[in-house]
Amino acid sequence: MRRDIVLVGCAALGIFLCGASPPPAPHASRSFTITIKDLKFGAAPMGVRVGDSVEWINDDILLHSVTARDNSFDVDIAPGMRVRLVMNKPGLIRYFCKYHPGMTGEITVGR
Repeated sequence: MRRDIVLVGCAALGIFLCGASPPPAPHASRSFTITIKDLKFGAAPMGVRVGDSVEWINDDILLHSVTARDNSFDVDIAPGMRVRLVMNKPGLIRYFCKYHPGMTGEITVGR
């Protein structure tokens, strides 16, 4: 058998069949929600991964913020409004409300 035919055959069949691992499947991004009510952030969603978005909904009568302790984001959310942020890095993200510093939350973002 000719070597050039074998190589073309491998390319046509895909890398996986020729001994290498297939590339990882792309992550379909998902959206998660955290509701702010009674001067509290709702429970942190589980299973958040890089590329997913988290939406905070202000269901309170006061202006709030979602401010990351590492300064990666800082957004104000007026009563009745919502804001959506895409999680761009893995790890533990701690956040608080700059107007009500006792309001705190955290999200663990996986790869």
